Amino acid sequence: MRGLTRRLRSNFGIRSSRMTIRSHLAWYWRWLLNILMMAAVAAAVWWVMENSYQITGFNRDEAKQQIASLGEENVRLKREFEAARVIIAERDRQLAIDKSAQMELARSVRQLQDENAALKEDLGFLRNIMSTVATPEGLGIANLKVEQDGKPNEYRYRMLLTQGGQRKQDFKGRIQLLARVAHQGAVSTLPFPEPSAGESAGLVEFRFYQKVDGRFQIPEGAVLKGYEVRVIAIPGGQVKLSRSVNVQ
Repeated sequence: MRGLTRRLRSNFGIRSSRMTIRSHLAWYWRWLLNILMMAAVAAAVWWVMENSYQITGFNRDEAKQQIASLGEENVRLKREFEAARVIIAERDRQLAIDKSAQMELARSVRQLQDENAALKEDLGFLRNIMSTVATPEGLGIANLKVEQDGKPNEYRYRMLLTQGGQRKQDFKGRIQLLARVAHQGAVSTLPFPEPSAGESAGLVEFRFYQKVDGRFQIPEGAVLKGYEVRVIAIPGGQVKLSRSVNVQ
């Protein structure tokens, strides 16, 4: 009985001999089998990827053609857009030129209308002089006007100088306009033409009459309160005639 127990312990106990399990296939066959299985899986995946377009009803070649067509269409639309933008820019530039020309034409028309009105006034004054039996002696100023011209600080003046009497010789002199302006709480007098313009500025020479016009500019923000026009004889510098006008 004891012998049987020992025998069982030697076969099944802790001290029993170890058992080795061996596979039926060699290792190289197992590797070959794994490689074949991986190749089969890769082929199946490749087949599914290549034929997925047909399976889902999607044509790959047709899609490529559509992409190429859309690319060409995009390029064409970009060219048309650039051409349209150039045309619009050219039309805007032409519109700006036309608008500027219209504004200049309107300004010229206004100037012509003002000059026409001034000529009518001068003509009427000359007719009155010529119709009278006796012409006033000496120098005279008629149709004196000072008006704004463009900006609020820019003005234009015009007048008609006349000489009555015997008129033995031409009158030579210079026109001077003294503008009385209020600026920054102070009132000052500004001469026009300015002294820096030279002695030849404002010169007049006539026997019967002469039309005089010009422009002057006062400081920005200044207010014209009045003005005085002087006719100064040359040579000598004597003031032969003056006319003062209050504006405000």
